[in-house]
Amino acid sequence: MKEVYRAATGQMTTGTVSHAESLRGWFVMMKDSNGRYAGNQLLWGDGWGWSWFDAANPSTPSFSLPLKGGSTATSTDYRAKCKPCHLPAQGSDWIYVDGYMPLRR
Repeated sequence: MKEVYRAATGQMTTGTVSHAESLRGWFVMMKDSNGRYAGNQLLWGDGWGWSWFDAANPSTPSFSLPLKGGSTATSTDYRAKCKPCHLPAQGSDWIYVDGYMPLRR
């Protein structure tokens, strides 16, 4: 699970500072190495379940994450909307491990 925050940038006495401001939601991947959910090929595949949960309505998987510029990332088809961003992490089972020391083992 990865928390996604809106960012804020402002001038401080030490210079320009960016920081997390408010929670947008969560990207969630659940390992499924046994293929238990083969019938749901839109959200399950490549050994994982893929989804976005919006902080405004966290009990339901969201079908659109509004992105800057008006485009959306969706949970309707992981092959089209999730996997392209994860291609650089294919060698580490689709998970970005840089910056997460416990996962780099």
